[in-house]
Amino acid sequence: MKLAFNIYSLGFLVFCAVVSCKKNERIEDNQELTGMVSSENFIQQYQQWLDVNDFEKAEKCATEEEKLRLNDLKKFVFKTQETLDSSLLKTSFLAINCLPKGEHTICVCKMKDQFEIYDNTFYLKKSSGKWLMDAPPEEAQIYQDEELQKIIDSIFLTMENKFQQ
Repeated sequence: MKLAFNIYSLGFLVFCAVVSCKKNERIEDNQELTGMVSSENFIQQYQQWLDVNDFEKAEKCATEEEKLRLNDLKKFVFKTQETLDSSLLKTSFLAINCLPKGEHTICVCKMKDQFEIYDNTFYLKKSSGKWLMDAPPEEAQIYQDEELQKIIDSIFLTMENKFQQ
């Protein structure tokens, strides 16, 4: 009888552990979908999807304009079978600085991949409490806002100084 009780107890504990793990996975998925993550974490996740050419996941968290850009990128990456392996990246973020402005957030990043270190700017939009990646505005529009350009230049200068130290 004691042996049967121990077996049932062990079975119950294993069941609880499995249910608990599944619940945590659902919570993480829901946080990703509902925008409970920070803008910095969202950008890193989005870049990971792009690094492995998972355009379907990226499209789920993109504005309509960004979906058009992703479609063009997907056509380029999957143009031939040879480009598939060579298009995989491993990007790391050296610095991320985000500037929220209403529903929109601009994040200036210093990034590194297998080939180089470079600066990149991400444009985010919050819609129904969820982060969406937005396509970059045209270059002419970026430089029309002198105040924003000064902030971006200052952030890049600060990141360069930190990176050189």
